[in-house]
Amino acid sequence: LRFDESVPVQEIRIPNPAVDEAHEIVSEKVTYRLAQRPASYVVLKYIRPVVKRGDGTLSCPPAPAAVLGKSLADVSLLACLAIDKFRFHLPLYRQHQRMAAAGIRLNRSTLTGLVHRTGDLLQPIYEAQWASVLAGDVVAMDETPIKAGRKVRGKMKTGYFWPIYGDRGEIVFPFSYSRSGEMLQEALDGYEGVLLTDGYEPYARYAARVNEIVHAQCWSHTRRKFLKAENVEPELTEQAL
Repeated sequence: LRFDESVPVQEIRIPNPAVDEAHEIVSEKVTYRLAQRPASYVVLKYIRPVVKRGDGTLSCPPAPAAVLGKSLADVSLLACLAIDKFRFHLPLYRQHQRMAAAGIRLNRSTLTGLVHRTGDLLQPIYEAQWASVLAGDVVAMDETPIKAGRKVRGKMKTGYFWPIYGDRGEIVFPFSYSRSGEMLQEALDGYEGVLLTDGYEPYARYAARVNEIVHAQCWSHTRRKFLKAENVEPELTEQAL
């Protein structure tokens, strides 16, 4: 069992019944088992005294500031909702079921609204990271389809993320319902440097008309073709690789 220092360890000491008063502990044997606790929630109850001063006026300290104003959600709930949904792919309806099992009664629409408002809070961070990507000397870019939005009843639209990877390890995911080259102008506006892509033609056309961009194509895509020929021409494939 391997785990890092961030994982809490609960020590459980088991007494030895076969000892008398004249005994000495010479060593210990340790057994590790991985346990799990169900997802837990806690209601933070802030109690603020209302004080009547000598002059008759009332005074009460304000409640701690909340990320979303008068929202019922603590910042810890907002973070966990977003991480569970977008990192661990746990839909909100399942999170809603988990809350209900824990005795928390909220409307599903409340959770949806909280996630949307959390996204609004993250918008400035996203824009700052995007600006950092475009300030670098090299960016890698691709486009990948995703089902998003209802086209007709029972069928969803196809949209595209256009992930842009910066030379300092940053990555942003601009979204568009189109795969056309017009998205490149919006995503790369003001960028000057090397653009690393696959062989999708709009990248080449965009780089050809923007003098400040040098188009570099991806060796990994080229390498795949040689790997496919390995059984037919092993020696030439080895030389190429």
